[in-house]
Amino acid sequence: MPAMAAKKIDSVVHGIQFGLQSYIFTHIGLPQESLVETVIASMVECGLGECDFFAPLVAPGLTPDQYRPIRQKFDDAGIEVYGLSGFPGSTEAELARTFEIAEVLGARLITLGVTLLAARRIVPLVEKSKFRVGIQGNPNMNPANPETIARPEQYEEAVALSRSYGMSFDIGDATGGGYDTLPFVKAHLDRMSLIYLKDRRKDRLSVPWGEGDTPVAEVLRLIRDRQAPVRCYIDCDYKTSDRSADVKRSFEFAKKALG
Repeated sequence: MPAMAAKKIDSVVHGIQFGLQSYIFTHIGLPQESLVETVIASMVECGLGECDFFAPLVAPGLTPDQYRPIRQKFDDAGIEVYGLSGFPGSTEAELARTFEIAEVLGARLITLGVTLLAARRIVPLVEKSKFRVGIQGNPNMNPANPETIARPEQYEEAVALSRSYGMSFDIGDATGGGYDTLPFVKAHLDRMSLIYLKDRRKDRLSVPWGEGDTPVAEVLRLIRDRQAPVRCYIDCDYKTSDRSADVKRSFEFAKKALG
């Protein structure tokens, strides 16, 4: 008989479900073989009960079944893998495999960094599935690649393709890319599936929350006041010597901003 999952950690603050974008533990020199355990330990310490599982947390090429013990580790810690990101999904074959992995991990949202052409092509497969897809894009008012979902009208065109699409929107990337971030979020809150909370300056440098130009606190208060069902995941990706401390500091910033 399978073991019962631990009670989920409650990380709802003033009606907002907080979680972690696990990407921030990659590419900072930590050993990959223990990244999952490092992420889980940080989340338990900080009291975060939901996770966006970033593909490079584990070695490439795992079969869907090989994700079962990984899910068990999160379950045992009281953490829900709500979303996936960093997995391929530009073709039906890629997306079908990503859906299989999502099923094993128990995820409900799949964030895809696809072009508008790819987003249009995979609509039938997405709509046959039980998953929501968050269009991530790369928010930039002056994109170098016209195929990238970057400008506001391109996000609007993408999510209009299907009711199964929403935005997985990075407010730090948007600020660094020249967006007037708060008005954009306010105007599109009903199509936001997930907001990645990051603070960037207008010169694109990521910094600790409160030191950049991104309206992190204002976005959080907007979601609180609108009672919008939008998840907010910590995504503090600046240079660091202690990422777990960064996560803890960011979550405390959010709680203080919400009062």
